[in-house]
Amino acid sequence: MKPLRRLLMLVLLLALAPLAHAGISNAPGRDLRVELVTYGPGRVYWERFGHVAIILRDTHSGEAVSFNYGVFDFDTHDFFLKFIRGHMLYSMDAEYAGPEVTSYIDAGRAVRIEKLAFTPAQASALRDFLLWNDQPQNRRYRYDYFYDNCATRVRDALDRALGGAIRAQTQQPATGRTFRSQSERMLAHDLPLMLLVDLGLGPRADRPLTLWQDSFLPVTLSDLLQRVRVPDGRDGTRPLVTSSRLIYAGDVSAPPPAPPALRWPLLGIGAAWAALLLWGARARAGAVARRVGTAAALYALLGGVAGVLMLVLWTLTAHRAAWANENLLQFDPALLLLLWPLLRGIGARRTPRRWTRHLALLLAALSALGLLARLTPWMVQANLHWILFALPLNLAVAWTLWRPRAAR
Repeated sequence: MKPLRRLLMLVLLLALAPLAHAGISNAPGRDLRVELVTYGPGRVYWERFGHVAIILRDTHSGEAVSFNYGVFDFDTHDFFLKFIRGHMLYSMDAEYAGPEVTSYIDAGRAVRIEKLAFTPAQASALRDFLLWNDQPQNRRYRYDYFYDNCATRVRDALDRALGGAIRAQTQQPATGRTFRSQSERMLAHDLPLMLLVDLGLGPRADRPLTLWQDSFLPVTLSDLLQRVRVPDGRDGTRPLVTSSRLIYAGDVSAPPPAPPALRWPLLGIGAAWAALLLWGARARAGAVARRVGTAAALYALLGGVAGVLMLVLWTLTAHRAAWANENLLQFDPALLLLLWPLLRGIGARRTPRRWTRHLALLLAALSALGLLARLTPWMVQANLHWILFALPLNLAVAWTLWRPRAAR
């Protein structure tokens, strides 16, 4: 009986072995499948850059969990103040993949899933790291749009498990791409937001990117992994991405392949606005002159407020990409001091006060200096379009305040 009993015990243990694990948390590496899920842009402004997550799938139990790093909460205490100051705390979370993917499809966003060639040991290492990272004491991090976001965190987690293979193969330049150009491209369908973001970005946003840095965007991370190769276990290599499936094409317009051209449209608007000021300055006092004076004051108001915001971003926030913004040479906060002189000065016979005229001349000179600085290797900010917009206006404002006044 003892041999028979032992045989029955062995059969029972073998029968129960498949039930020994019930999901990814304790699945052996050979049963883990690693996938990258990339979501296209959404309709809301914070969704325009897309999203990306890691799916771990237990091929034995069928459980699939999505790990993503893009979690934030509008109800967080002082959320908008922290957002403005650049002190946003984001976190990661883990959710069942099926419902999460369905929610993005319901929102009309494109969904692509790519299977990645991880060895059992690498898949286990990735799983262990993600589970550790999802613990309450580990899941929060200081968010940065360009350097530490949902895509860079996913990229770094994959690279860590692969022993640095992704970073090692992606140090070549991403030809012609910068944080600015990529941001403009992704925001091209929301023109006012794109212009505000472009105006607020400083020279840090214009440094040429490597392919590794360019993967701050989910869609470029997906493209990046297509070129990475990993060992195949037979002294050769194979593609990291073994299969790619477009689950849903989405009904949100895809971003254009290149950012929109801003130079000539902004030059045309700035030159036309400046011509209006010059024409109004030659007019006699009356309704036309008053309206043109209002147009001049409107420029001083908008330019001055823009300058104040850029100065605040540089001096009082942690938004590094907005520091040392050379657009301050075009939109100086001191423009606000010209509001009242412009409102009452255009078309008037009375000469503006001396300090007003000298300030206008100084602001025009700074604007011209910004154009000359574009010829030097030290000023690298890609802001010629804003110079072409602001310089005619700054010169026109200075001329209207310095022009000879007709005698009474």
